[in-house]
Amino acid sequence: MKDSSKSALGGIIAALSVSIMLLTYLSPFLVYAAPAIAGLLLLVIHHEAGYGWAFGAYAAVSILSMILIADKEAALYYILLFGLYPLVGYFLDTKLRLKPVRIALKLLVFNASLAVTILLAAFVFHIDYSEFTEKNGWIAVVFVVLMNVFFCIYDFLLRVLRSVYINRLHKKLAKLFK
Repeated sequence: MKDSSKSALGGIIAALSVSIMLLTYLSPFLVYAAPAIAGLLLLVIHHEAGYGWAFGAYAAVSILSMILIADKEAALYYILLFGLYPLVGYFLDTKLRLKPVRIALKLLVFNASLAVTILLAAFVFHIDYSEFTEKNGWIAVVFVVLMNVFFCIYDFLLRVLRSVYINRLHKKLAKLFK
């Protein structure tokens, strides 16, 4: 693929990702779903153009999300979790052979990113997390457990969608971007 095609693909992916991130205006539920869906789009550019172009698209979407998206929490979830993880997760999948170590490292990366996201949202952007401290912190524990379940489903979907893309869609897209 030529550099001009890679650049065009990166621009298309970045524009689609920012458009999906803008959907956070519609519903509070999309604070978590929109960054996850936008992160899935990075699979295409990563497979077609490589890590460098994928990180470029990720950086562009991250910057534009911080500028354009009113919900900074959603932008942080994209920047620190769901936008970065498709690239990091693929790296871990290809470099680590031992499945228990790979899973433990993925969960460690996710939970560290989740903690940083919550701390930045609370202390830098002054997002109110007072409901987490109600009822002796049980809500925070439930939130973290549910986010880990969501992450496990997201990781599974990433692997399945990567396989579907490589086996079925790659040839069709490669014809468009010669």
